[in-house]
Amino acid sequence: MVVVDQEQFKSLPATIAVGHAYIAQALGNIPDTVRHASRVLELPEADPFRHSQAAMLLGMAYWASGDLEAAGRVFADYTMKLRAAGNIPDAISTTVVLADIRLAMGRLHEAIRTIEQLLQFVMDQGEPISPDTADLHRGLSELYLEQGNLGAAAQHLQRSKELGEKAELPVWRYRWCIAQARLNETQADLDGALELLDKAERLYIRTPLPDFCPISAMKARIWVAQGRLIEAQGWVREQGLSVDDDLGYLREFEHITLTRILIAQYQSDR
Repeated sequence: MVVVDQEQFKSLPATIAVGHAYIAQALGNIPDTVRHASRVLELPEADPFRHSQAAMLLGMAYWASGDLEAAGRVFADYTMKLRAAGNIPDAISTTVVLADIRLAMGRLHEAIRTIEQLLQFVMDQGEPISPDTADLHRGLSELYLEQGNLGAAAQHLQRSKELGEKAELPVWRYRWCIAQARLNETQADLDGALELLDKAERLYIRTPLPDFCPISAMKARIWVAQGRLIEAQGWVREQGLSVDDDLGYLREFEHITLTRILIAQYQSDR
């Protein structure tokens, strides 16, 4: 066998291992994610880019396992490296993830600052503003909604829409629908929220990021609010959820949704 590019050939095992880790994480296979990503970090011939990719995938595995401190450290470090390298699109993606992790840790103000700081950094670069910032505005919208600031949430969501429609951001499209659905739900527009969640399901793209709040579970919560317990109970059966399940961080949202359904069912039967 004749090898034309020796350097690329030497990095092939790391490239393959990163690919395996990526697929495993996208499928929710945490043990295989850790195994393949750890192998990359052990390969001395792996270049810094592959090491960074492996570290990020490990961070996702930590997050899915509920080790938020470790996940936060990985994403904070990776984000700073991306910023220093001038890789703004990827820095935006990791910043949004870092904000989500900090929100999960109960650090809402810190999560808001995390996004605001990168948004200001991008703005300071001058015109034209990257349309990738659409996801920063979407993230800020959800955080302000969590804070109860509906005006700021609506403003950032509108700005996100204006920027996102100019960009090729397939993942952003379904995430924007979810953010708008949450805002509609807060404003008591439950039918509008369900329509947007249906659209989000059609646009959904699976990524290696853990799916902590499945769209179907969000719909089930709205059905409960509407008194549509038959649909909500159908969702429980489809997901195979039970009070006897082993509890884990990755499915926490679904099990809390199950609890809401059971409480609503008990109140309905009284």
